[in-house]
Amino acid sequence: MAVYDLPKVETRVRFPSLAPRLINLVRGEIPVSCSKKEMIMKNLPDLFRLLELTRTQPQYGYALSDVKSYELSNLAEHHYLVTMIAWQLARHIKNQGGVIDIQKVLEYALIHDLGELFGGDISRIYVELNKRARVKAKAFEEENHKFIGKFFGEDEKYFRKLAKEMLDPKTDEAWIFKMADYMECGHFLRYSGHYKNDDDDILGKALPKMISKIRNKHTKKVIKELTDYWLKEISKDKSSIDVLKRAGKK
Repeated sequence: MAVYDLPKVETRVRFPSLAPRLINLVRGEIPVSCSKKEMIMKNLPDLFRLLELTRTQPQYGYALSDVKSYELSNLAEHHYLVTMIAWQLARHIKNQGGVIDIQKVLEYALIHDLGELFGGDISRIYVELNKRARVKAKAFEEENHKFIGKFFGEDEKYFRKLAKEMLDPKTDEAWIFKMADYMECGHFLRYSGHYKNDDDDILGKALPKMISKIRNKHTKKVIKELTDYWLKEISKDKSSIDVLKRAGKK
């Protein structure tokens, strides 16, 4: 694991009581006196507290793309953007007469990298070069899902089911989410100024391969047309101003 020199900042503990409580919730410790109903209610504040860690967990896999430590995205940002892209892809498919469960697409997107909350982000370039690393990283993520699942309380089985379907996509919804994940990575590299010709090749191979897995013929046709256009657009080095100007001409 790479170590980064992060800028030193003054930190203040605003809620001292949260530190020991966070340790307890990570250990999975629940007071014996808790009733089942209390345990179900208790898991939600603990889950919400744990999710705040996504703000500071960097996507350090981007280091191999020459992204500096101060430029790295974090899990919270990535999850939000993937979910937004996935929502719009699914809405577009639906609006064009395709068949897609929008809620399921959003659920995959919302939880997809929670397994990296405790580490495990890995560069796509690296896993292409080291297949064994991909297998081990996936196993690590699966183990993390088992652990994180307990914080979902009565939805633990449902969360773990979603996580399993996400890691081994077979449904159209899972593949659409996966495409959104790749698209967001492409946009982040373009936004941060680290998009390379190799990224055109990676996206140009990965996305059509995902489309080939989609079962519904009309859904496949709709998403292929959109993806072909997207691939042409992402290859252009456009600034936010360029995008705004183009919108103003409409």
